[in-house]
Amino acid sequence: MGYISLDFRPAITKAELAKLRKLAADMEAGQHLSITLERQDAHQADEILNILRENNYNCQTKGGHSDDDFFIKAKKED
Repeated sequence: MGYISLDFRPAITKAELAKLRKLAADMEAGQHLSITLERQDAHQADEILNILRENNYNCQTKGGHSDDDFFIKAKKED
């Protein structure tokens, strides 16, 4: 199983979202994806989660131990 980590700090751009769309479509079932973004960008997590769900990912969100980070953990399902 593969594990890929993406860091969308300090800002989420259209280019990063396009990269995520391609990556999410190309990953195989069972692979894991971790995305880090700044807590103040957490309102943009919906767009990221929509991309992942459209590509059959099971997703969980979590705030970080510091007040600055927000995480999305995802696993591609069959």
